[in-house]
Amino acid sequence: MHIQKFRISLFALLVSSAFLFSCGGKKKTTETTTETTTTETTTTDNGSTATETMPEEVEGGALNKFFPKEDGAYKVVYNQEKDGFVQASLELDGKEVATLAVSDLSTNMDTKAKYESSTMKVGDYPALTKGSKGTTILVGDRYQISIRSKDDSFDENMRKSWFEKFDLSGLANLK
Repeated sequence: MHIQKFRISLFALLVSSAFLFSCGGKKKTTETTTETTTTETTTTDNGSTATETMPEEVEGGALNKFFPKEDGAYKVVYNQEKDGFVQASLELDGKEVATLAVSDLSTNMDTKAKYESSTMKVGDYPALTKGSKGTTILVGDRYQISIRSKDDSFDENMRKSWFEKFDLSGLANLK
């Protein structure tokens, strides 16, 4: 008798928990056009605190317009978009030859710092190589553009030429 009551109580608890978790979805938010900022407080070596205001990541959709337009047989196919990031495939005759991506590094100081020691440049922008198939540049001290080859025919020189097809000055001015 006690085991049956225990099972019923346990079942009721599980059903109640499942209901509560399912009701805890995302809150509805409203979109604003003002720039939002995040404040980060850090403690220095001497014990004092420093507060730095950092901008929020831009919406992914705001980054799409800076991507290259279709060029001859090349087609840009967007396949991922979220706040602070957009990724597209670059296709040639229906075959993916490269991946193009733009990331907002406003909240990623570690990645931005890697460009400070870079001696490589693409145009006026500091650049880094990522393995044998990837190249990245930092635009406007905030946005990282990455091009990763998916086909051997799309070499480093091709990656560098495709950086110039992005609207780099427009992206540099995006706040």
